[in-house]
Amino acid sequence: MLGIALGAQIVTGVILMVVLLVLRHGAGDTAAADLHAQGRTMAAVYFVSMSLSLAGILYYRKKRGGSGPVAKFSARGLNPAMLVWAFVLMLAAGVVIEPVVTLLPEPPYDALGRGFWALFSLVVMAPLFEEVICRGIVLGSLRRKYGVTAALLVSSLFFGILHVQPAQVVGAFVLGLVLGYIYIATESLWGPILLHAANNGLAYAVLVSGYADKDLQEVVGHSAYMVVYVLALAVAAVSAYMVWKSLARLKEEGKNPSGV
Repeated sequence: MLGIALGAQIVTGVILMVVLLVLRHGAGDTAAADLHAQGRTMAAVYFVSMSLSLAGILYYRKKRGGSGPVAKFSARGLNPAMLVWAFVLMLAAGVVIEPVVTLLPEPPYDALGRGFWALFSLVVMAPLFEEVICRGIVLGSLRRKYGVTAALLVSSLFFGILHVQPAQVVGAFVLGLVLGYIYIATESLWGPILLHAANNGLAYAVLVSGYADKDLQEVVGHSAYMVVYVLALAVAAVSAYMVWKSLARLKEEGKNPSGV
């Protein structure tokens, strides 16, 4: 499944390079530097890439005899308290891993482009495609065979690798742990989709405001950063313990027949 998804990205990436070269040749450097035009191009390429990925993964799943729903939706996924907790946990986890992420090469922030289509691809297309694939199909398939913990870890790694850039791989892996747990706990993709959209929307806001290449300590100062980091670490640690206890409870209740 990972090979299918990465293969689709490579194919559409080549298409993108050709399109951008044509635009540069036909319209000059000014048009090539137009971030809004780039945003439209990237949105189209992303749609093609993820459509091919989803179709290929579904075909592979069918050939392997996969069964069960591709994704589940229920009102439990819209639980406000759980969504707020998960969003705070995502922010806290992002602060905790920031020292590691800053050691890795920075992703090409301008590659996404700007404008409506860049934002649409981030907060609509990405949450829908990626949650159906990574949580609905991958996590669901692994859970039936290996149990929730293995499914949570491997599907999160799958989600991370899809993002290719080292810094984004680390961030997406941690984000995937939170989103995967919400899917397991609620048996619904509504929560992961909404949280994914909120995370990407916040990332886009940081990008367009000019803070994407700055770490939190640069923004708030050393003293405030230490306070924020300790609080974030405490939230992440307590939440991790709660998640582990919840996964163990699922095993006891028979909802995880393969074991934790």
